[in-house]
Amino acid sequence: MHTPHSTFSGRHKWLIFGCTSSVWGAIFLLAVGCSPPSSEKDRTLADVNGYSITVGEFERSYVDVLIRSGQNDTPGARYGHLNTLIEDQLWYEEALRRELDADTSLAFYTDLARKRALGGRYYELEFLEQLPQPTETEIRQAFARYKQPIVARHLFYGNVTEANAAYSRLLAGTSFIDEAQICYQTVVFDSTAGWLGEIRYFQVDDAFAEAAFSLATGSFSAPVRSRQGWHIIKIEDRIATPIITEPEFQNRKAGIASLLRIRKRRLEGDRFVRTFMENRDVRVDPQGLRALDAALARIERRVSGGQVTLDDDYDTPAPPLTSTTPLATFIINETVQTFTAEDYFFWFSELPFREARSRPAASIGRAVRNEAFALAGMDANLEGD
Repeated sequence: MHTPHSTFSGRHKWLIFGCTSSVWGAIFLLAVGCSPPSSEKDRTLADVNGYSITVGEFERSYVDVLIRSGQNDTPGARYGHLNTLIEDQLWYEEALRRELDADTSLAFYTDLARKRALGGRYYELEFLEQLPQPTETEIRQAFARYKQPIVARHLFYGNVTEANAAYSRLLAGTSFIDEAQICYQTVVFDSTAGWLGEIRYFQVDDAFAEAAFSLATGSFSAPVRSRQGWHIIKIEDRIATPIITEPEFQNRKAGIASLLRIRKRRLEGDRFVRTFMENRDVRVDPQGLRALDAALARIERRVSGGQVTLDDDYDTPAPPLTSTTPLATFIINETVQTFTAEDYFFWFSELPFREARSRPAASIGRAVRNEAFALAGMDANLEGD
């Protein structure tokens, strides 16, 4: 059996240029939270049979990996990612050598990659390249918060309506602990309801952390939207005021700046995407949703070996799902677009199946988001970028 690398043996060559100076010098700018200047972004980190992997290409893809994976920025992670980029190029060249580009089934995957890249590039131009870098004041504030954990409890809700109702009751005088009994539906009074204990600045959800560490001890927040749902946070205590010295700050500044930069990208990125989608005015078709839900249930049962029924647990049989079944509408360039089942299954490999089964409307929304970003990229003439 061949190892993945044996395919390339004797036929492909690559060269990493000036590892010490380029990877550590140019990418050091990434670590300290600054994008390399334009001239630096064009520098070659590695040459793969004449194809140049530049500092700019590395930075864009590496930061995306850090954001999606949540892993720390380390020297090993940087070299590992560079090696991944090199291997991807080698696999691409090997596919061309075997004339796999003539395979008709490749057209779908090529189109998927093209539309994914268009949406990603639009996001880069409209958001990432406009995002300001962390200031010295912000880095110092983040360092101080990093040094001082807080003790918190929270109320958690699946929707903003419930969160707002609870917040109104708190403002009207209901104690936080009493509201926690309602929130968590305790049978008997529980003084630990909603208790989180000690939390650290970079170890919790970004939106949660920013709201929590901005509160004064003893106060509570307005509803805060995290990636999990809605929270009302109360700060019970702060661990003893830390001793912050300038030498320690300077020693940790680069790492804190990198973490803060990633946090800002995630937080502002979420807001950018939400605003972008709100402007699309997405409307899910109830009958299309029902047809999709039933079709996904049949798929799940076939895969799991379970019994497939005609009505899929509905009181009446669900409408049939065809390629032209409308699932939603959305607006792009002031024109209403119809999003069909065919469009949905085009993006299906990019969608979490668990979400598709438990929250099909959210799954449709995720697929519409992908399609809308790709269309925005096309409208911005990014196909030649």
